[in-house]
Amino acid sequence: MLVLAPVAMVVFMLFGVSYLASSDPAVTLQPGAGFATVSGKEVALLPYHRSGTRGMFQMITQDMFQVRLSATELDTGRALWDVPLAGELSWQARVLASGTWNTYVVTDGGLVILDLTSGAVLARDHGIQGLPRAVTSRAAYGYDASAKAIVAMDADGGLHTIALDAITAIPASPQVVAAWAGKLSAKRPIGTATSSSATEGVVSGGGTVLLQPRGNAPGLGLVRRSGGGGTPVGDTVFHEAQIPLTPPPGEAEPEDFPAGRRSTIAAGAPAGLVVVHHNRDVNSKERALSVVSLRTGEVTATLPTGTGSARALTSPGNRTLIYVRAPGDTAGEGLALIGLDGRATWVEVGSVDYFGNPG
Repeated sequence: MLVLAPVAMVVFMLFGVSYLASSDPAVTLQPGAGFATVSGKEVALLPYHRSGTRGMFQMITQDMFQVRLSATELDTGRALWDVPLAGELSWQARVLASGTWNTYVVTDGGLVILDLTSGAVLARDHGIQGLPRAVTSRAAYGYDASAKAIVAMDADGGLHTIALDAITAIPASPQVVAAWAGKLSAKRPIGTATSSSATEGVVSGGGTVLLQPRGNAPGLGLVRRSGGGGTPVGDTVFHEAQIPLTPPPGEAEPEDFPAGRRSTIAAGAPAGLVVVHHNRDVNSKERALSVVSLRTGEVTATLPTGTGSARALTSPGNRTLIYVRAPGDTAGEGLALIGLDGRATWVEVGSVDYFGNPG
C-alpha cells in the first residue's frame, strides 16, 4: 500500500491540476435549429460545435471536436439534455423535423433519430432499417410536411420515407417521388446561416411595421402601416437600426426543399412585439437589441450585443430566438430569447460543469 500511495498521489495531481488549468470548451452555434414539445413544454433543438475538453479524463475519453445537439426549454432556458452527434472538426447538423416522441437530425454522416425525452440515439446513418446504402450528406435528406415524413435518398438515387416517430424507412410513394424529384443530393452543402434584416417587416393582423426617418432629426422611429396611413409605435428613437426578419412560427431556417422563400415577418410580431437591432445611441457604434410592444409602444427590454448582424427564428408558441454576438464576443453568435412578455435573456448553450459535463 505504501508503494501505491505515491503513484496515487501523482495520478491525483495530474487529473486535479488538469481541471484547474483547463478552460471551458469553445462553443459555436450552428444554423439548423428546430422545435419540439416535450412533456407539454416548448423546446428548442439547438445544434452546435464544441472544441476542446475539460480535464484529463475527458481528454482521454472524448473527442476533441464534437457536433452536439442541445434540447433547451424555452420557458426556463434550462437544457433538458445535451448529446454528441459526431466527433468531427468541420461537420454540421440540422434538425429536419420532430414528432411527438422522436426528432430527426442530419449531419454530414447521415440521418440521426433521437428520443425527444432523453436524447438517446434510436437509429442512425447506415443502421436505419429499410434504408440500404445510406448517403452521408445532409443534402440527401429532407422533410415533407404534406406526408409528415422524412425523405431520404439512397446511394442509387431511390427515395424512401420515414414517418414521424418511426425509425424504419419504407419506399416513397409516387406522390413523394414526384414532389422530391431532383431536390436531394449526395453533395455536401455549405450550410451557411440565412440571416435577413430590413427596415420593414410584416406584422400579425395585417400591415407592416417600419423604421422611418425623422425628417431632419437623426435616427429612426417605428411606424405601423396599414392601408394608406401610418401610426407611430412609441416615441423611441433608434440609430443605424434594422428589424430582423423571421420565418413563420415553428419553421426553421430555409435550406434545400422547399427553397426560395424569403423571410418577411418582423421578429417578435407573432407575439405582438417587434425586435429592433440598433446602435446604442447616436454617438455609439456599439449595438443592442430592443423589444417594443406593438400595442403600447413601450420598450419592454434592451439587451446590449456585440457587432455583426442578427438572425431570427420563431417558435411554434411565438417565442423569438435571436442569434447575435454577445458584448465583447468575437468568436461567434450567442442566443437571445425574447419571451411572450417581451423580456429578453441570453441562453447558455453548451455550458459545462467543473468536470466538463453538460451543465
